[in-house]
Amino acid sequence: MQAGGEFRLPLIVPHPSVLAIQFEVDGGYDIEFSLLFKDDHENDFQVLVQPVRVSDREGQLDIDTTGVCELLWNNSHAWITSKTLSYQLQLAPKLDMQKQKWISAILSAANDYRLVSAAEAAESIDEGISSLNQRTADLQQKMDSNKQQTAEAQTRYDRYVGHVKRLEDEVRAANRHVEQAANELGAAHKEAVEAQREMVLLQQIRTMDDGLTPEATSLLEECDEPLSRIFSAYANCLYDDEDGADSEPSLDRAELLHFLQEFGVLPRGKPPKLMQGVFMGYGQQLSLDEFKRCLARAALVIAPHDEPEKLRWLLEQLPERIETTKLVALDVKRRVAVLTAVDELAGILYEE
Repeated sequence: MQAGGEFRLPLIVPHPSVLAIQFEVDGGYDIEFSLLFKDDHENDFQVLVQPVRVSDREGQLDIDTTGVCELLWNNSHAWITSKTLSYQLQLAPKLDMQKQKWISAILSAANDYRLVSAAEAAESIDEGISSLNQRTADLQQKMDSNKQQTAEAQTRYDRYVGHVKRLEDEVRAANRHVEQAANELGAAHKEAVEAQREMVLLQQIRTMDDGLTPEATSLLEECDEPLSRIFSAYANCLYDDEDGADSEPSLDRAELLHFLQEFGVLPRGKPPKLMQGVFMGYGQQLSLDEFKRCLARAALVIAPHDEPEKLRWLLEQLPERIETTKLVALDVKRRVAVLTAVDELAGILYEE
């Protein structure tokens, strides 16, 4: 019987009889038992045995009339436990004494069954007691064997753990070497790239004059007079002229850089490395021709890369920026010369 279930057993009683009942629940669990009877001349059942929770029951019941007897075993009080029910029933007429004896024999057999079951249980216990020493010895031997197996397994485990630890240490050390080698490789690659860039830069410095086109040379000739005025205005503007007016004018490298910075075409501060090529082959003091050649070279460094006529671009910056250029290092006479030169440049550059 499942937990929460019930079992109903209807039994027709064709004549006055004696109902012998014997049942038990396996495992000693209890179950609710009740017995109902409905007379053939009545419509409702009568309760002959009130509901009661028992684990077994044995007895007989006199039924003096005909009808239907219903036996009910109810397991609704159990939520989880299912139960196994064994039962024996015997319905015998009251006048049949032979059957009455048979009922007694059945009940006696049930008692005998209990006795036999108890005897078998006692025999099983005796067998267990007699084999206790042997089972104890077997278990002790098994425990000793398990201890030995456990010790061997622990030894293997510790050995493999040691191997794993050493391998992990080697992996960590290898990773450190890999990281160090990667850093060294990156540094070497960076140095190689820098060296390559430096080599390209030096090559550009040495071959800077290759970028001076015939158009640039022609433009220098056209702008000779205004450039000469600028050269004279900036010559010795940063230094005292100790040689006097009779000395041939020259323009210092710093004065050329100052001129370019003052018009804002060259940023102040450390100049680009390519500016080294501007002064390649010339001394500290520049003549007029050297000044114009250095100006053309500077245009190659300063002008935008996509500008086709770099010298023209540089010269055009002078009239475009003159209004915002303060010319602080020049006296009035030099400023007038520069302003005049810039106007002349504008006329030459924009004459079309």
